[in-house]
Amino acid sequence: MNKKPLAIIVMAIALIVLLSPFIYNAFGTGLFSKVPRPEIKIEKEGKCVRDTEYMRRNHMNILLHSRDEAVREGVRAKDDSLNNCRSCHPSRGDFCIKCHSYIGAKPECFECHYYPKKAER
Repeated sequence: MNKKPLAIIVMAIALIVLLSPFIYNAFGTGLFSKVPRPEIKIEKEGKCVRDTEYMRRNHMNILLHSRDEAVREGVRAKDDSLNNCRSCHPSRGDFCIKCHSYIGAKPECFECHYYPKKAER
């Protein structure tokens, strides 16, 4: 008996099973296709320290680098500090938590740093 057709069928089924999550998401019917990007509220008009896309991707590296310089070398830069972030983004829930929940990350900043609630006006 020739086993070649059976091997081809098994390989085709395995390939379909392995690629099915990618195929499912590629056609817009995936689990994550309809999740809207969170809206960020900015209290102060003006420009951020760096452009928005750069900050979305690299803010954690900037804050970690700033932390290391402040703690180990005593250098306290105002542009890259958490206090500078709070001047435009005073609400932790409307800023930090929204994005971190969206991507499923836990910010480690608030284990040590207090982020005060926005004062009621």
